[in-house]
Amino acid sequence: MVQTEIKKFQKAADEVVSFFKPRLRGDIRIKINTHTDPDGVAAGNILARCFLYYDVPFHISFGGPPEPKDLKKLAKRDYDLFVFLDQGTGQLQSIENYLLEADHEVLILDHHPGETHSRPGLTSLNPHCFGLNGARDVSASGVVYSVVRKFDERFKPLSEMALIGALGDRQETPNGFTGINRKIVEQAVEDGILTTREGLKLDRRTTPLVDCLSHSIRPFLLGLSGDEDAARELVEGMGLKPRAVLEELDVEKEEELRDEILDRIEVKLNKNLKQSLWGTIYTSRVNQAVGPKNLHEYVTMLDACEKLGKIEVGFSALLGHEDARDKAIQSLVRYQERMIETINWLASRKERIKATPRMRYIYVGEELDIKMMGEALSIALESGIIENDRPLIGLVDLSEDRLKASARAPKEFAEAGGNIGKVLEEVSIDLEGNGGGHDMAAAARIPREREDEFIKKVDQLLEEEN
Repeated sequence: MVQTEIKKFQKAADEVVSFFKPRLRGDIRIKINTHTDPDGVAAGNILARCFLYYDVPFHISFGGPPEPKDLKKLAKRDYDLFVFLDQGTGQLQSIENYLLEADHEVLILDHHPGETHSRPGLTSLNPHCFGLNGARDVSASGVVYSVVRKFDERFKPLSEMALIGALGDRQETPNGFTGINRKIVEQAVEDGILTTREGLKLDRRTTPLVDCLSHSIRPFLLGLSGDEDAARELVEGMGLKPRAVLEELDVEKEEELRDEILDRIEVKLNKNLKQSLWGTIYTSRVNQAVGPKNLHEYVTMLDACEKLGKIEVGFSALLGHEDARDKAIQSLVRYQERMIETINWLASRKERIKATPRMRYIYVGEELDIKMMGEALSIALESGIIENDRPLIGLVDLSEDRLKASARAPKEFAEAGGNIGKVLEEVSIDLEGNGGGHDMAAAARIPREREDEFIKKVDQLLEEEN
């Protein structure tokens, strides 16, 4: 069944190629709008590499889903084609009102759910239109790659970027990738773009073990992350030298280290942690990006650049610019330190997390960085710090009169038909805000004075879904 859906998707990708090819010339001006997270950055990178090869002028901007006021401004810009990556589906009505009505051409390559329809000037590709799940089967960068690779064989190595995007959106399951993602991985390994092996999915695999363990954030190792003395005690207790390197350990020793970590970690929910800690490691075999060869670590580096306001640095590193390497790695180090502080803050204040039968939520005000909240929730859940049995929402002050809600939901919730993105979209619109996302990850912006109402309505809607 999935094979049929993938074939339909690939046929639609051919139609996008047919739209694109006549426009790959030097006299067209293109504006790319893409998201700020690793998937959006990777998607933009893939398309940018294509345009650079064909010498097509373009300008790329990074941001969240465009609001009507943003699209109104864009409509006045002197571009021939507007491209939306990792966004656009949920903003289609406003895109029609401001861009299409002004006779601009628009291309949307997205993986978010939403209504799409055909109309003059609009070309789009979205996995949800073909029965695929955009939260698991393919990311935005995978959608873009599915188009670009059809232009020329030279673009096949960009499968590395597509998988960075998929890993960034946490699309890998304990059993591996599904749908289009699986096909991309299999082809990348066959083409020699990547190698895969089982092992500890930790960043800094090529640095001393004490450094690797004490800086781990994805997953977060409670009692080790941020504590060099505890990490050194564990390493030396195994008879290893503190400067031993994880990448150089044999499989048996790496498994022994995994078991020692799981015994030492100060959490009860080891199932979530074990799945996050051990699995497939994807290593790049090509030299098209600068920075870590471990794709999991590259994702963390792009996350770091986003959260620290250095998105262009991450984009440049992924594009292969050597002068961006050191800046991106410096951002990674600072980000790991800040995220360790954030997760430790959450772990030490779990009593502030309130629960209903259908959800958990915590209001942090200005105590945590708004840019760190969503990722911190994901890390806390997958690291076993917060129980992952129902949706979790974190509320942060966005401004004097607005709140941002970041939500994460367990895969069991999604598999049962739940969709936290639809819930937040419906409730936020009802409260004169905006929001949306995927079935397991979403966000919303709401008026501050309607916080209690927001919690009540989300809880009610979750009850109705059950």
